[in-house]
Amino acid sequence: MAILTSDLIALNATVASKAEAIATAVDLLVAAGKIDPGYGESMLGREKVANTFLGNGIAIPHGLPKDRELINDTAIAVVQVRDGIDWGNGDTARLIVAIAAKSDEHLTILSNLTDVLGDADEADRLATTDDAGVIVARLTGAEAPAKAPAGEALDDFGSGFDVTIDGAHGLHARPATALVDLAKTFTADIRIRSGDKVANAKSLISLLKLGAGDGTSVHVSAEGADAEKALDAIRAAFEAGLEDEEEAANEAAARPAPATVANYDGRTITGITSSPGMAIAPVFQFARERITFETDADDAALQLEKLDQALHAAHQQLEDLYKEVWKKSGPAKAGIFRAHQEFLEDPEMIEAAHTQIRKGRSAAFAWEQAYNERADILAGMKDPILAGRAVDLRDAGRRVLRLLAEVEKDETRLPQEPCILVADDLTPSDTAQLDPHLVQGLCTASGGPTSHTSIIARSLDIPAVVGMGASVLEIEVGKPAILDGASGVLVIDPSESDRAQARVALIDLRARREIEQRDCYKPALTTDGERIEVVANISDLAEARHAVDAGGEGVGLLRTEFLFVNRDEAPSENEQLDIYTGMLEAMNGLPIIIRTLDVGGDKEMPYLRMPVEDNPFLGERGIRFCLSHEDLFRTQLRAIFRASSKGPLRIMYPMISMLSELEEARRITEEVRLEVGADPVEIGMMIEIPSAVMMAPEFAREVDFFSIGTNDLTQYALAMDRLHPKLAKLADGMHPAVLRLIDRTVRAADEAGIWVGACGGVAADPVGVRVLTGLGVKELSVSIPSIAAVKAQLREQSLEENRDIAARALKAADAAAVRALA
Repeated sequence: MAILTSDLIALNATVASKAEAIATAVDLLVAAGKIDPGYGESMLGREKVANTFLGNGIAIPHGLPKDRELINDTAIAVVQVRDGIDWGNGDTARLIVAIAAKSDEHLTILSNLTDVLGDADEADRLATTDDAGVIVARLTGAEAPAKAPAGEALDDFGSGFDVTIDGAHGLHARPATALVDLAKTFTADIRIRSGDKVANAKSLISLLKLGAGDGTSVHVSAEGADAEKALDAIRAAFEAGLEDEEEAANEAAARPAPATVANYDGRTITGITSSPGMAIAPVFQFARERITFETDADDAALQLEKLDQALHAAHQQLEDLYKEVWKKSGPAKAGIFRAHQEFLEDPEMIEAAHTQIRKGRSAAFAWEQAYNERADILAGMKDPILAGRAVDLRDAGRRVLRLLAEVEKDETRLPQEPCILVADDLTPSDTAQLDPHLVQGLCTASGGPTSHTSIIARSLDIPAVVGMGASVLEIEVGKPAILDGASGVLVIDPSESDRAQARVALIDLRARREIEQRDCYKPALTTDGERIEVVANISDLAEARHAVDAGGEGVGLLRTEFLFVNRDEAPSENEQLDIYTGMLEAMNGLPIIIRTLDVGGDKEMPYLRMPVEDNPFLGERGIRFCLSHEDLFRTQLRAIFRASSKGPLRIMYPMISMLSELEEARRITEEVRLEVGADPVEIGMMIEIPSAVMMAPEFAREVDFFSIGTNDLTQYALAMDRLHPKLAKLADGMHPAVLRLIDRTVRAADEAGIWVGACGGVAADPVGVRVLTGLGVKELSVSIPSIAAVKAQLREQSLEENRDIAARALKAADAAAVRALA
């Protein structure tokens, strides 16, 4: 039976959107008896998971694997939209090839389709033909592919201007990235000519390959509906300097940089600060990774999808790096991660990989070939700055490759001498083998500040930098290095000046820590006599003991969700009882706030049968999940109340958004308390949602305390997912909008006579400490290593001064302005 026939093709269709195009294709397939109408929803569902645009105006919408029972017979429908429709991500689709496949019968058509993808003229022919038979013949293989025209040298467009590159290193990574970002805001095609070389202004690699140095004259030309506007904007950008490194340095200098940021002569690799401190030692590679992959692959469409997903994931990783480094070291140091992102969005490199995939290569092989070919070109350039971009391109490329391929490690070798240990990441079993007397610092290619590596580094009180990228795995064993944990930098082959600077910093750091530790049991009394409680965020029994030793005045947040992960079933009531009891005994009379199970959003536990949601951060999470899984909730509450006789504890509900949720949670809690026969305990709630802030006066009459979850409150107040690849950098808890919500919460609590604490990253941030206490927060719940430092900071400050800073922060325009106050 034919998979594609003329009656399954709609020529010159009039549709206004992707959804309408898919609906038209579905109608064709339904009319032919090929699918159940419900398969259309499955196709739309696929678009939410992954964009199905392939290139050259062609998209291949298809359903989710779980819905294959809705397919009666394998078939393909084609919708031709000559003027094109927006398919998302700035892509325009003109030929929509909708696939309904029960098994593999469609692979022949996909194979023919990949030939079309590599030929823009052929794709245009199919998108404009008046003969459905032409499309059928071409996609079924009845008609041989047209011979691709020979490549032509790029000419300048009609409109343009000449400009001279001004900057010490010419059109290198940072200004080129700025130019690409600007060019992408226009629909016009834009070219930059330097001598006989012409570059696509929307391709970072293409621009870097020009090798346009300082004083080089280039010609900028454009063609398209907004060409003149594009040329005016680019001309103005060149006149303004295109964010050259010198300007970036001036910009960074204008901001209040952290006191710990240092400049080094040696080669530096930047990552995310995980644990502060300084180490001077040779590098030791804990386990060198090996990336393996197949050269060929049969399913081109699947490989294209895999590459798209890997690029997206890597882009998000780089955005997290940018955000962390920007906050620690300013825009100049963080800017390189923007360049890495542009590498991953480079249209020419992606198209080169696509071409290889269409020829039957695997996504991993095609991608490695594409980025290495371009890195080799950059490495051969005369300008050392431009040649150095080859390292950045390989780093960015390898980040994607690791997501596409199998990553294997050689047999583990353990250090025998003091070292800075470098690894991809560390597992609990890895760290169990390490001698903390030999490991002076930890440095990882992947991971984040909440990874196991970070936790171990803090528990060992050694400096650590994480998320540095795969290039650190290529450092030769024994290379002399400096690990600056506070600045998030690994220095390779440090100069004698670097070493002297690090030794002085190490002496100062040790002296400061000795003083902080010596005084860690002293209360956090400000210079004008006001006391702030500094308590710990913990997850297990060992951390409870450590919190007391570190000077914690209690536990402000026991994350009970960590009792439920890395296992096949939820912990029993008795198991939870033993854990809570052990923690209370370890605290020796100091209070513990136990947050009831907080899952959902980015915290998934498959055995709890959590629903699949389009937007889990706005779905069944926190208290909503507990109320819909009442048996689980009651089991936890019984364990908590049974443990309450062993020491002072408080119960805190997460993610309360409305009064009815609080009332229902309290009703269940009281029923369980009476069932167990326990005495009443204090009940509190987290303030994480703007609706809770607006209803704070009403909530304050129903609870004994508030705890502000600064991370989630920031996310919901600014409508910015903390993991979003474009917006995460703006989700700063010091934004005045967030601070005004905190201020409103504190005032409502004061009115009702209850106290307010705060947890989350802002509570240990030096600026956050000043602003939060100035707003009237009475308790700061922080990670264990931060306790002594936060208490020491508060003892050196006046609460009256903090109130003045907080008042000015509420009137500031943005987070940067707030951070400039302290």
